[in-house]
Amino acid sequence: MTNRTKIGLIAGVIVLMGLTFLLFSSGGGKRTPHKDTYISSNWTNQYGLLDKNPYGLYLLTTLTKAHLDTTKRALVANDIDVFDSLLLTDSPKTYFFTGNRFGLYTNEFERLIEKVEKGSDLFLAYDGITENIEQQLFDFVDMKFDYSAQIKITTKRKSYTMFHLFQNDTVARDWKFFGNSNTFKPYRPLSWLNEQDNLIEIPHGKGKIILCSTPNVFYNYQLKTDDGFHYAQFILNHISKKQDIVFLEFGRLSEDYDDFEEELGEGEDDSYLRLLFTNPPLLKAMLLSLFALLLYAIFRSKRVRPIVPYLDGKKDMTLAFADTITSIYFNKRDPYTLLQVQRRNFFTMVQKHFYLDLNRGDRENVLNSLAEKSNYDKRDLVELLEFFETKTVSEVNEHYLAKVLGLQHEFYRKTGIISGKINERTQKLKQTYRRSLLLPSVFILGGIIIVITGLYLLMNSYGGGIALWPLGILLFLLGNARISNPYLIVENDIWTVFSPFGKKIEVKKENIIEIELLNSGVIIYLQNQRKIIINYWELSRFDEQHFKRFITQFQTEER
Repeated sequence: MTNRTKIGLIAGVIVLMGLTFLLFSSGGGKRTPHKDTYISSNWTNQYGLLDKNPYGLYLLTTLTKAHLDTTKRALVANDIDVFDSLLLTDSPKTYFFTGNRFGLYTNEFERLIEKVEKGSDLFLAYDGITENIEQQLFDFVDMKFDYSAQIKITTKRKSYTMFHLFQNDTVARDWKFFGNSNTFKPYRPLSWLNEQDNLIEIPHGKGKIILCSTPNVFYNYQLKTDDGFHYAQFILNHISKKQDIVFLEFGRLSEDYDDFEEELGEGEDDSYLRLLFTNPPLLKAMLLSLFALLLYAIFRSKRVRPIVPYLDGKKDMTLAFADTITSIYFNKRDPYTLLQVQRRNFFTMVQKHFYLDLNRGDRENVLNSLAEKSNYDKRDLVELLEFFETKTVSEVNEHYLAKVLGLQHEFYRKTGIISGKINERTQKLKQTYRRSLLLPSVFILGGIIIVITGLYLLMNSYGGGIALWPLGILLFLLGNARISNPYLIVENDIWTVFSPFGKKIEVKKENIIEIELLNSGVIIYLQNQRKIIINYWELSRFDEQHFKRFITQFQTEER
């Protein structure tokens, strides 16, 4: 082999090695560069249209764009100017919002509703809306919730299981539904949560309004699951493909944003007080009268305010506070919602005292640990949890709640969370219920006006004015008596009822035969065929709520 041949062979090997290196390193220029998988640990940001974090809406935005025909667009209204320009166009559109809180000024929302009436659609998925929008959509609002880490949403054909995640762990949260809410127009339910509507469609003119009470089902991590993806597709199938979609981002409100009530008073003042506000002498006279009445009420109430006994704080007073809040909430006559509140309080108390989370998936191990730590029968724990976690709303009534509350308190007492002395101290407290200040104020102010009118007539040589003085003085004394004396005092099993003129009637608890609850008040039936009527309208709003709680607690104890 000659030297030229050797050199050519070596050069050929070098060229072959270079080509091989280029081929395997660059892929011949045909391979696309590798793209890292997006991984996020941000569980704070919520409902960003292009946010790829777990609580973002990137997947929903992409899915919505893919849902449209190729000739239609997805637009974003970030400010009022863009929104106004879109409203000027005649073509129907789908106005879309998903987030925690949504709000528009009244005139803006009315213009949006006019577009819906002409053929556009409106989709709102929210946790809360401002009061001015709520009043235009609903005749009566009764939002409820299910406190759980997992829920099942059902349609006419299929069910979808949803989870709430935080930092890759399932935790409980409030899943809202519309409950017994009524819209101004008949609506069609599209899906249900615990037998209650969570997605409704309201026809309006040529268009429609779709409301969803569970916006968290559109999170990115939800749409990565089969159920979440297919439920989002189910909702998008009720949205027209042949209309542009406008994301109403300028209506997104922050968590600490106040309601729009201060904005609703736009326009000219047409109230009945306009004459007073435009006449300075009348305005000064009215303000002076109100100031004098306020001073009288303040000083009078301070003189008759009862002394609040001091109770030293105990470690279990938080439980007594929770029971008080539960009893007040019970006045709304919404047993299922109250059951959710009791369940949340019970889970929180167990986690605080025994460091166990009953919301975790390994329920069996958690129950075994709780039974061992608390020295409480596991079968009783299972029974209590079955009562808490019923999904049948119709079977939850007042008797059901009374039984659950008894089992819950039995657990607290046997495990030493609360002591039996709490009820004894509470029963010894003096409970005072006072009348509303509205009617006494009217009597006092009316009496003063009548006396002044009589004096004016006397100054004009009209003798009949003297006849107004006794009437004015009587009204003044009657109003003063209603402010000075309470309506009802309960102390040491003795109920003392005061008439409007100060006469008091004492009744022992043992002499009460029956208590009848009415919409307007309470009838207390006593021995010897006597009865006492307590009217709600005579009580102040604060005392009315406390009196209803007291009566409910009293009846529960008697049973």
